[in-house]
Amino acid sequence: MNAHAVLLINPPPIHCASWTREGRCQEKEDTLGTVKPPLSLALIAALLRDNKIYFKLLDATALNIKSEEICKLLVESKFHPDIIIYCTTTATILADTKSLLHIKKRFHAKLIAFGAHLSGSPKESLEKIPDIDIGIIGEPEYTILDLLNKDNLENLNEVDGIVWRNGKEVKITKSRQWIENLDRLPQPAWDLLPLEKYVLPFTNRRYLLVETSRGCPFACDFCVATLNHGTRFREKNPETVVDEMSDLKQKFNVENFNLFGDTVTLNKKFVEKFCDELIKRNLNVRWFTNTRADTIYDLDLVKKMKASGCWMLSIGIESYSEKTRKDMHKKLETDKIKQSIELLRKIGVISFGFFIYGYPGETEKDMYETTKFALSLPLDYANFYPAVPYPGTEFYNKCVQEGYLTSVSWDKMEYSSYVIKTKELNEDSVKKAISQAYLKFYLRPRFIFRHIRNIGLINFFLGSLKYGLKFLGKNLKDTSHNET
Repeated sequence: MNAHAVLLINPPPIHCASWTREGRCQEKEDTLGTVKPPLSLALIAALLRDNKIYFKLLDATALNIKSEEICKLLVESKFHPDIIIYCTTTATILADTKSLLHIKKRFHAKLIAFGAHLSGSPKESLEKIPDIDIGIIGEPEYTILDLLNKDNLENLNEVDGIVWRNGKEVKITKSRQWIENLDRLPQPAWDLLPLEKYVLPFTNRRYLLVETSRGCPFACDFCVATLNHGTRFREKNPETVVDEMSDLKQKFNVENFNLFGDTVTLNKKFVEKFCDELIKRNLNVRWFTNTRADTIYDLDLVKKMKASGCWMLSIGIESYSEKTRKDMHKKLETDKIKQSIELLRKIGVISFGFFIYGYPGETEKDMYETTKFALSLPLDYANFYPAVPYPGTEFYNKCVQEGYLTSVSWDKMEYSSYVIKTKELNEDSVKKAISQAYLKFYLRPRFIFRHIRNIGLINFFLGSLKYGLKFLGKNLKDTSHNET
């Protein structure tokens, strides 16, 4: 049996706010009032259990507990970790590591961090944060197993896909190959987590994540997806995915699922087989996912998705301008966007559009046109975000090379801040445009009337409106402060 005692932990909330720390959507969740299930940690826990490694899994965010309370729990349970493994992201890495430092010192443990930020900026992360002992680059699962097979974390040059500290020197080993056969991964150890904490915003319905695929061949320059899983698209067998959903429903009485993947609907054959399998088994579940507009403009396909339980699709639209989308490497035609949104409305699947404001090259007029475009589409809901240059992305490198960054502070690289300044745009103008977009989108009379008529969506509407207005209020306050 391995000699290590491993603490897998989703770090505590930051200033009372929950964060999503993995996947391509790394964001603060306080406005939506939700906590997302930590998929990667649950999957790693399942692997450790299968390999008889002594560990404990703790979601400090979901439990809303701080490091002092965590230490007390560990002592009371007589669990003394020598290794602490956590997922983190750009905006939270400093705060996450600081919050775990107390636990590290209390038990003389090593800190191992993973996530898109470590993958995108490995050397700088360990140089800037000396308390991190090892960082994982790329997919963490088998890298962590390799590390834990070393009794004293020695001979780390032999472990692919890590950044580590050899004395005062920061070293990076050779890249690890992406996991080819996702079906060989175990089902996440959801039984070790407080499932009652993971509910859909505004509905109080419990839900879990089910991974379908990894890798995205589109490589939009602002997205961290390729830092997590590369550009090579790999997917599970559709029967395997349905088996997992069936097991989770049976074991935990969960009927709502977020299909998790970088490009879930890329392969039409997979989607068709997956939906057919759900319908054949009469599983009676509800599911939602992220998608691309140019993969869901087929009438028969969307009908089948609806029949299988699909109730919402989130779509990255980003901008009204094909030129801006081209600059982002977002290979998406405007006609495809319109066709897909109209089709979802026709079939009765909720559409949630996502837009980016303040991409270099845009003007205030361009942002106004994006808002106008969002209003013209039959979207049910929309989020409007500032452009965020995550370290390791091509977008970040572009901003550095052109001198666009007003700050290199990692904690400001998230959706409530804007750290770019061009000849045309600055923080005030971008925040103002986003605030106006929320106001115009959510307070339209026809929008309100449409959703009030649909009793089942009132709570969802109110929650989305609250999200928009909270963002509006905060940014108007920030703008007012800046003006004074």
